[in-house]
Amino acid sequence: MRNKTGKIFFILLLLTSGNLPFNVYSAAQNQANDQQASERPDDEMNTSDSATPSNAPPKIYKVVDENGVITFTDKPQPNAEPLSFDGQTQNVVKAAKVTPPPPAPQKAPKPKYKVVIKNPAPEATIRNNLGDLTISAAQTGAPKAPIYRLIFDDAPIASNSSGIFKLSGIHRGAHTYKVELTNNTGKTLASSPVQTLYLHQASALINN
Repeated sequence: MRNKTGKIFFILLLLTSGNLPFNVYSAAQNQANDQQASERPDDEMNTSDSATPSNAPPKIYKVVDENGVITFTDKPQPNAEPLSFDGQTQNVVKAAKVTPPPPAPQKAPKPKYKVVIKNPAPEATIRNNLGDLTISAAQTGAPKAPIYRLIFDDAPIASNSSGIFKLSGIHRGAHTYKVELTNNTGKTLASSPVQTLYLHQASALINN
């Protein structure tokens, strides 16, 4: 080792004095580099060769102790089992299937009832000394309500299923009336417009 070192220094000394050709200088330089590489400690060489790239993922180890407890660590230990992970591994959670709510039930359209008064005509004048008169009504369209109810001078006075009302003992003068349609519980389903009639009676003071 000392002889080789002495030769190298001798050659370098000659080079610095400019007495050797260029090819000799190159050979000497290469020999010096080889000598330095051979004198480098083995640990240093192994460390540089086995260095882990900076962009490499850290290694994870699985350690199971004597009690069966599992530990994961990035430091190698005795009886540690290295784990490998796929670089494309992703945590994927499947979304739960949501059952769409049932469609809201469609409300059946409300039936439209309609009733009209056929007799007497609006503002009609009725002459009857006994105060008798007849009011009749009818339904138009469908469906049909089961009951007619007569409202006379703002008061319900009769109900039936025919729509024909015969009244007696009505006093002379103006009277209002209308006919309603009801169900079996008495709920009003439809109503005719309010009309007015005039009942005339002969006066007892006038000879007929």
